Amino acid sequence: MRWPGFRDDSALILPLDPAMLLPPGAPMRLRLDGHVLERKHELHMTLLGREAGRALRDGIGDARIRALFDAFDWQPRGTARYALMHKAKPQWDGPLMAWSLIEHLQAPAFAGFRHALAQASGLPLDCGVPHATLYVAGDPYGIGLGDIETYRRCFVREVAASELAPDARVAAR
Repeated sequence: MRWPGFRDDSALILPLDPAMLLPPGAPMRLRLDGHVLERKHELHMTLLGREAGRALRDGIGDARIRALFDAFDWQPRGTARYALMHKAKPQWDGPLMAWSLIEHLQAPAFAGFRHALAQASGLPLDCGVPHATLYVAGDPYGIGLGDIETYRRCFVREVAASELAPDARVAAR
């Protein structure tokens, strides 16, 4: 995969082909644990969140980060292993209850890249959890799982693939 470049907010996002992750006929909406989640319009794997991206860009620079990215073979694949995640996101008028359904990805380059960045920068960057957010509720952008500790705090439960089947759909209104 090609170098995706940094977003304006300093996040580093690797776009993913929805056909690689979403089965044919994947519902636009599904209900999990009483929550209606909407399918995301674009899928990606976050390599670096905003804060980590900003710190690394300031510390070792874009050219070094790109060189480390280019040293890896980026071929993430879906695993058909899913998890329901929840986070209360602070907002100006109280917490926003955000839910996400993620698919874990097989992406060996992900951990290697993050380890190489940590070694080059001296920043405490853990191996993270490679995933793609497939469905969301509460916040259309998802909940942000930038490190293992955040993943652990937000994890609700594993979701069986059968729960994404057509009978799990919520009728479009």
